[in-house]
This record gives sequence, C-alpha cells and structure tokens, in this order.
Amino acid sequence: MYLYIGDEKLIHNEEIIGIFNLQYIKNTKEYKSMYKLLEENNSLIDISEGEGKSFILVEKNKEKKGYIAKIGANTILKRLI
Repeated sequence: MYLYIGDEKLIHNEEIIGIFNLQYIKNTKEYKSMYKLLEENNSLIDISEGEGKSFILVEKNKEKKGYIAKIGANTILKRLI
C-alpha cells in the first residue's frame, strides 16, 4: 500500500521508518542532525509550503529520505489504518 502525504506525493508503506510531529521534534538535537545530513545529501523534500506539521523518514534501497509535510502526523497515521 501507499500513503498519500500531500502535494501528489505517495510513499510505499514498507519504506516508512517513522512519522513525527514536527512541533515536538524540531528543536531536538537528533532532528537537527538528521535534517542537516538529509539536506547535505539532497534527500530532504519539503512539500509543506512553509507550513510544516510532520516529518516522515523513509528508507529505500538503503538510502534515507525525509519529507516535511503540511499534513499533521496524526492525520497521516490515520491513513495507514
């Protein structure tokens, strides 16, 4: 199955490592470190139009990518069920 995260983006469910509420993690050192690493590798996709509410971390072919979406993490999680 695929998960719709907005802006015509679909993610395969099996690739998802985690879905996080951006409000709670954005000031943590772990998030800042992951953000910097993904950004340096051009693996950070911001589809939030400046209204980021969730951070979705995925891994495909041993390569990690991060998505910042304007859909809330709880809403995205409900779509998985």
